Amino acid sequence: MSSIDLTPFGFTPTESRIYEVLLKGGPGTGYAIAQTAGLARANTYSALEGLVAKGAALMEGDRPRRFRPEAPATLLTRLTNRQSQELERLSEALKGFGAPVTPTIVEVDSPRGALQVISHDIARARESVQLLAPADAYPLLSPTLRRVVALGLEHTFVATAPVELPFASVLVISTLEWPGEPLVAITDNQTALIAVRNGSAVHGHWSASPPFVAAARHTISHLKNPV
Repeated sequence: MSSIDLTPFGFTPTESRIYEVLLKGGPGTGYAIAQTAGLARANTYSALEGLVAKGAALMEGDRPRRFRPEAPATLLTRLTNRQSQELERLSEALKGFGAPVTPTIVEVDSPRGALQVISHDIARARESVQLLAPADAYPLLSPTLRRVVALGLEHTFVATAPVELPFASVLVISTLEWPGEPLVAITDNQTALIAVRNGSAVHGHWSASPPFVAAARHTISHLKNPV
């Protein structure tokens, strides 16, 4: 069984297995890869063609054809970009469909997930953005933050260590009243994320519930101006 699971991103279990075989064994013919994977050649060739079509592998030569994996960093970037595009399409499609605000709270439990949630919210901002984040998160969020400043939206950027942005100032605070490094983002006073980063782990929650957003506003205010 493959320890690499690509199925949440539209790949089949067999494609996940073959991608792992390619990473471990390097380039090879379909026959050799099938032997290594212990799978029928027909299933292996089908999976290889799927990997090529989805940008996870490359095909070289003609007779015999050889297959090699895309680098993990390249695949991750491609998947991230693809998901961002799909989210933007969905966001556009959902515009105009009103629904009452609910108290639903969504758990966010990965650094990449937290950054994507924040980036997506900030990209839709029309009035204001408040952000409190570790210093090293700012370069990753820079494109969306630059848009906020360019549009003249009300904004507050706060970091836990010095940050230099060419287009905006970032207030630096030092706080001990948090179980790790704080990550708080508020967009248009309508949505908020409250999270903590410990090392490479991030855990927190996102919500559009008014009490949750109010708590996020109070959090940034308190950390900026501790009593």
